[in-house]
Amino acid sequence: MAFTSAVRASLIVALLTLHTSAIELDLTSTDSIRNAARTAAFGLQTIYNGNQTGGVLGKFPYPPYYWWESGAAWGGMVDYWHYTGDATWNNVTYQALVSQISPYNDFMMDAEHFDLGNDDQGFWALGAMSAAEHGFQAPPAPHPSWVQVCSNVFNDYVTRWNEGTTCGGGLKWQIYSTNQGYTYKNSISNGAFFQLAARLARMTGNQTYVDWANKAYNWTTNIGLIDGSYNVYDGTDETINCTGIDHTQWSYNVAMFMYGSAVMHNYTNGSALWTARTTGFLNAAATFFSPYSNATNVMFEAACERQGTCNTDQYSQKAYMSRWLAGTSILAPYTAPRVGELLQTSALAAAASCTGFNNNTCGMRWYAGSFDNTYGLGQQLSAMEVFYALLTNETAPPGVSPRVKIRAEPTPATSLIPSFTSPSETAPPLYDDKVKRSAGIRQVLPLASSIFATIFIGGLLLAL
Repeated sequence: MAFTSAVRASLIVALLTLHTSAIELDLTSTDSIRNAARTAAFGLQTIYNGNQTGGVLGKFPYPPYYWWESGAAWGGMVDYWHYTGDATWNNVTYQALVSQISPYNDFMMDAEHFDLGNDDQGFWALGAMSAAEHGFQAPPAPHPSWVQVCSNVFNDYVTRWNEGTTCGGGLKWQIYSTNQGYTYKNSISNGAFFQLAARLARMTGNQTYVDWANKAYNWTTNIGLIDGSYNVYDGTDETINCTGIDHTQWSYNVAMFMYGSAVMHNYTNGSALWTARTTGFLNAAATFFSPYSNATNVMFEAACERQGTCNTDQYSQKAYMSRWLAGTSILAPYTAPRVGELLQTSALAAAASCTGFNNNTCGMRWYAGSFDNTYGLGQQLSAMEVFYALLTNETAPPGVSPRVKIRAEPTPATSLIPSFTSPSETAPPLYDDKVKRSAGIRQVLPLASSIFATIFIGGLLLAL
């Protein structure tokens, strides 16, 4: 959706309020990485008007931002706090998440009836799931816990599963029959169900969640939305009994299933089945890296970015690839070397794009080496998430119920994957004693010897 002139003007004014000094992204310094993530997060927060006169609490301005993207952004802010230890925006994040829980305690907001999809509800639920896993402040009474809210969404999905009708099951894209797209069954909705069920299984140890994670995954594969090489396609339609597939590939689809598979890999203590699936999706994610020969391992949105046809929603999708690559490397540490390669190179490229308006506004085309004149929530969110994703070796794995026993996997050999940190490093006071360190499962990202370790945001071209 195109920006209205009023929203475009307000975004420019908001983003111009950022400080103009260059920031340094040094891959060997956790302080530098945190500061880069904080700068992108600040830019993101300047766009939010939900706590101002005329805004809607919890929602970024619409148009152009649909409700789902607000939920995705707040989920990113929960993870931002968890990875960096920076609680600056915890209050606004908490208010936003709570404001949209709904009277039904399942993120079914009546105000969003006109475009409420299973994927939209799912992104809010996954943000709440992160809140539960990371020990974020619990919702106030009379709302239940974050886990219960997520369980309520899970139960909604179970009741909407169309088994015995067309397509042999599967979630529709849209929830209400009056909405365009009601007959479409897409990967992102079913992937959200799969990932939510997997995370609830790991959190609670409840077999029902395991069973539904398997069912959602198997349906998506059997219907042809996941192929034998783990490519994930956009969707199908019940009007043709799901006999045809839209083969468009989006980065957040493969990332959604990759992280859900990594959760199941972790929950099943490294079973061969879920290890193979996790590996398969990681390999399939290569579709979204290396757009040109001189941009090896730089993330891009393959279906629209080079063509210049991405819409507002699609500007944000690299955020979820970064988020779930990082999560995958924590819960399936054997993936850390490859994930580290991808995230480090992409973060440096993203940093080079954050020079818009003579400040730190971030663009879309990271491979371009400078700001590309696109800006907004998706671009800021994507940059923030690829920056904080570099801090996985400072980060505790997602929490579980005390009665759930997860075997800690060994960290990959440190001779192959040197740590970013050193004992002599001292974080800025803002971060003192706030960064959680893993008690068991850790990822330590590899340093990339073939790229510059330091880059200053200011239009400097990358050497790749």
